[in-house]
Amino acid sequence: MGLNNIQLTDQLLSDLYADVLIETKIATSVYAEQQPVKYLGNNASNILLLVNHPSVPYLTDGELSFLTNILSACKLSLADVAVLNIHALQESDIENALQVLEPRNVILFGIPPLSAGLPINFPLFQLQPFNKRTYLYGPPLKELQSDKTLKSRLWNCLKIMFDVQ
Repeated sequence: MGLNNIQLTDQLLSDLYADVLIETKIATSVYAEQQPVKYLGNNASNILLLVNHPSVPYLTDGELSFLTNILSACKLSLADVAVLNIHALQESDIENALQVLEPRNVILFGIPPLSAGLPINFPLFQLQPFNKRTYLYGPPLKELQSDKTLKSRLWNCLKIMFDVQ
């Protein structure tokens, strides 16, 4: 065995460089832990619905009923989605939610893409692929409830997004 073929065990390396090597405990503690995210639903299908309500935790009763009907039409339920109210959240909290919930589809109800922390802007009712996700920006649920034209435009997008016939 020559000098170029010496194999040292982990313990021997640790003993030789005790004052030089960095402890892995210190190195791993630098990474921030993901914070838990409070949302409505079970996120079974990795679909994130972002809303902005200053007065209620998630949605009003009327909006929740309307959303449930929309989800049923798409062959989904509240168990398939995560409804997140971003009213009191910071941009970093939204980024954390995206990491924790790992959505494949994100629907922004009444929240412009730039306000949701996205680095891109796109118009209403446009399916926008970005960063391994598909985004859809639509009006607030309250507006959708009362406008048949807006409902129709949303439905056309949802049929494509969720492959509904």
